Amino acid sequence: MKTFVGSMPSNIALIKYMGKVPGNIGINPSVSFTLDHLRTFVKLEVLDSGKPNEWLSLENLEGFETTAALYPIKMSEAGKQRFLNHLDSIQRHFEFDRNFLVKSANNFPSDCGIASSASSFAALTQVASEAICQIKNIELPSADVLSKLSRTGSGSSIRSFYGPWSLWTESGASSLELDSDKWLHQVLILESEKKTVSSSQAHQLVTSSLLFAGRKDRAGLRLGQLIAAMKSDDWDQACDICWAEFWDMHALFETSTPNFGYMNSECMQILQKLR
Repeated sequence: MKTFVGSMPSNIALIKYMGKVPGNIGINPSVSFTLDHLRTFVKLEVLDSGKPNEWLSLENLEGFETTAALYPIKMSEAGKQRFLNHLDSIQRHFEFDRNFLVKSANNFPSDCGIASSASSFAALTQVASEAICQIKNIELPSADVLSKLSRTGSGSSIRSFYGPWSLWTESGASSLELDSDKWLHQVLILESEKKTVSSSQAHQLVTSSLLFAGRKDRAGLRLGQLIAAMKSDDWDQACDICWAEFWDMHALFETSTPNFGYMNSECMQILQKLR
C-alpha cells in the first residue's frame, strides 16, 4: 500500500489575529515565530476504491526521519470531522477522487494553547497535496497557494508554511526577515488538559466585547512597532509591546459575553516572574 509521510511546525503569534471573516481571514494582521521543533506528523495511505476518508491517531513514527516522542491525539468527533472535511476540500481543489486513511499525532500536547491546529492543518495540507500531485504526476503548487488552502481549515496554519518569522496580512502570509539568532524559545506546560474554549469559539465571542471595536487598529499599530523594535535590536521595547498585546487579548476574553478569561493565579505568578 502506497504511503506518504511528512510534518509541519506550529507557530506562536506575538501579535495575534483575533476575530475573523469567512474563509478564516483575520480581521487584524499578525506576526508569529515558527516553532520548528513542535510539529504534527501525518501519514497518508491510499484506500481501496469506495472506502471513505478515515482518520486514526498515529502511534509511531516508522517511516519518518525522526525519533521524536509522540503525544497521541484524542480527537473529538467534531474535531475529526473538521479535519476530514479539510481533506475533502484539498481533494476537490486538485480534482482527485481517491480517498485516504489519515494518521496524525503531535510531539506536544494538543488543544492546550500551543497552536496544534496550525501544525495539524498545515501538515495535512502539505502531505495530502504532495501525495495527490505525485499520484497525478503534476507539479506541487507554491507555498503561497498551499498556505492559503491550509488557511481555510485553520487560519493560523497559514503562518506555519513560513519561518522563522511569519507575517500574515490581508494579502496572505510571507516570511519576515528578522534576526532569529537572539531568540530562545521555551514552552512551559502547566496543564495538558484541553482548553474549555476553542480558538474558533474565541474568535466569535470576542466580537461581543466593547473593547473589540478598536482591536484592529491597536493590533496593527503594535505590529508595526514590534517589527521596528526587533529590527533595531530594541528587545526591551519589543518585550513591552508583546506584554501589552498579551493584556489586550485577555481584556477581550474577560469582557466578552459570556466572558471566558481563564488566567489562574499560578499561571499569573509564573508570567509575572518571566516578565
